[in-house]
Amino acid sequence: MERRRVVITGLGAVTPIGLTAAESWQAVKDGVCGIAPITQFDPTDLKVHLAAEVKGFVPENYMSKPEAKRMGRFTQMAVVSAKEALDGAGFTLDEAEADRCGVIVSSGIGGISTIQSCCESGQSRGFDKVSPFFIPMAISNLAAGHIAIRFGLHGMCISPVAACAGGSNAVGDAFRHIRDGYAEVMLCGGAEAAITPLSIGG
Repeated sequence: MERRRVVITGLGAVTPIGLTAAESWQAVKDGVCGIAPITQFDPTDLKVHLAAEVKGFVPENYMSKPEAKRMGRFTQMAVVSAKEALDGAGFTLDEAEADRCGVIVSSGIGGISTIQSCCESGQSRGFDKVSPFFIPMAISNLAAGHIAIRFGLHGMCISPVAACAGGSNAVGDAFRHIRDGYAEVMLCGGAEAAITPLSIGG
């Protein structure tokens, strides 16, 4: 089998040092540090008070409020990054068959903030009161799933779980998928939003 050349045509990023790929790369070149005191919750009672938070990300700037409420934070950031990458590539489905375009987006732990808040809610109000969106907001493959649905990518849609190497794992898998002829286009990367009291405590 002939191995095909693979190229990266678009980039997207929401990071602790920028809300776009361009902002993030400029911050890297400028030596900006994304580690700072935690602001997403009060860490006073914890030993750790610093983390690399994404700051200034308002999901409603990119999607409707009802859509944002049905996604975990890691999924919101993944969807926004995916749109930036597709826009940067100038890609539309007019150029390819939807069945030959796939998604590989990793998350090491998925919606841990959703898991923590729903567990706390269930313990205080009863588990029958837990949001019906708990599972769709929490499971790791929903970032990939939302991207595939939103952008009409009907090829393989998976979420490799490989801890901190997950995003790199996804890029490698996507590379091989195109190189070996299984797809024409793959949207790939990783997403995480794990700064919660439970995570920091762990």
